[in-house]
This record gives sequence, C-alpha cells and structure tokens, in this order.
Amino acid sequence: MEEIIGTVAGRWYVTAFGIAFVVLARRHLGWRALGIYSAIALAVGVIAENGSVHLGIPYTRYSFNPSLRGDELFVGDVPLMVSLSYTFMAYFAFAAARLIVAGPRRSRSRLPVLEYLTAVMLAVWALWVVDPVSRLGAHFFLGELFRYDGPGFWFGLPLGSQLGFTATSCVLVGVLTWLTRDEPIEPVDTLARHPRLGALGGFLGQVLFMTATAFVVARTNPGTEIGRTADALAGSTLIIGLPVVLLTAVHWRSLTVPGDGGEQAAPEPVSARQRAH
Repeated sequence: MEEIIGTVAGRWYVTAFGIAFVVLARRHLGWRALGIYSAIALAVGVIAENGSVHLGIPYTRYSFNPSLRGDELFVGDVPLMVSLSYTFMAYFAFAAARLIVAGPRRSRSRLPVLEYLTAVMLAVWALWVVDPVSRLGAHFFLGELFRYDGPGFWFGLPLGSQLGFTATSCVLVGVLTWLTRDEPIEPVDTLARHPRLGALGGFLGQVLFMTATAFVVARTNPGTEIGRTADALAGSTLIIGLPVVLLTAVHWRSLTVPGDGGEQAAPEPVSARQRAH
C-alpha cells in the first residue's frame, strides 16, 4: 500500500496528467480503443525502459535511483510512473497535432501523414524539455530519478536516447493513427469548441510545467553550474517554441480563402474509408 500511495500521491504530477489523458482520450477514442492504446503504450514503456537499463537499447544505457524501491511501484528495474507517462505524452502530441495541422475550423485534416509527422515532432520536442529538467530532479520535488552513463549533446542526453525516443514515438503515434483511421472530418465553430483543444492544453501543460520548474531551479541555485543549466533549459523552450507558434499561426492563416479574408467553409464529415473510395 505504501508503494501505491508513493506512486499515485508522490508522483502527483504524473497522476494529474494521467487523469487528464483518460478524460480526454475516453471522449476521443472511446473506452475500447483507450484500453487497447493504453495497454500497448504501457507495454512499450516497460520494454523500452528496461531494455535501456539492461542492454542500452533503445535509449542507450542509464539507471534509475535504486533508493526509490520501497517508496513507489517498479516494473522490472523501472518506476511504474515512468512507463505510465508514455500513455499521455504520445496521446497529447497526437491529438494536439490534429488541431495544429487541421486548423481551428475542422476536427482533423485531410493529410494524415502530416498529422503523423507533426505528432512525432511534438512528442520528441516535449521530451527535449521534460527529460533534461528531470535530470535535475535532486534540486526540486522530483528527487534524483535517473542517471545516464555517458555524455550527451543535449544537456547530458545522448543522441542515441533521442533517436530511441523518436522510434517509440513513431510506434505509439502509429497505433493512435490506426485506431482513429475512420474518424471523420467534422466542422468546428470556433477554436474554443475544438475537440482537440484540451489535448493541446495537456501538451503545452507538460512543457510549460517543466519549463517553470527549470526557471525556479535556476533562481534557487544562482551562480552554480546547476543554475546555469536550468536557466538554459528554461530558455530552450522559447527557442524551440516561438518558431513553432509562429509557423502554426502562418499555417492557420494559409487556411483562409485567398482574397476573401474569411476561413474556408468547413467540410461535411468525411471518414477515412469514404476518402479511399
């Protein structure tokens, strides 16, 4: 019981994002598809994390803090909450990509390949913020969580770890794309009513939550190497995020009718199978 409480309450931020994921994904996917996806995502997380700990595949070799045993649930040599995070990280990126690619006036686009590639990019970008900040866990509420064996090009993260996460993101986004292959394109009145807006909020919530954490670590460790690293991490969100926001704004503007100044009329609902015929 103590380990369950340590996982659910001790890792409250994972629990909070997990609850948001279940609420949003249940509305989007339904219980059956949600169950299928969650089981696959959890399995991928368990296999990938334990494979890296023992074999260095797919994320290169690293280890989790052994003192966490007894305080929270483990699966193999990996804390359960790490594998559970695969479910919402991939889903938020996937659903947010549908909004970004389709624009605010339709539920999804006619370009599933572009949705897929954008989702993978978003998932990897989130990790580029979440993982480096997590390495500083000893200096905030996360606590020391993991340690990589070798040096890395991105705030201590090896290139191999990024390539590995790209591969697992491709798998999980692919599963979600397949599960929603028949989802129709539906008109949306306003951005505030867009069915994927909550997922975009979840995605941004992860990134901004860890960015704010890095900012606080930098302010509480002034003049130290930890403080300088945390400050650079907080700034990296702006370096990566501002171009994404601007490109999204330009893309959404391009969806307007030339010379009309208004947005294109939203299409009638069309499923993927109907488009295939």
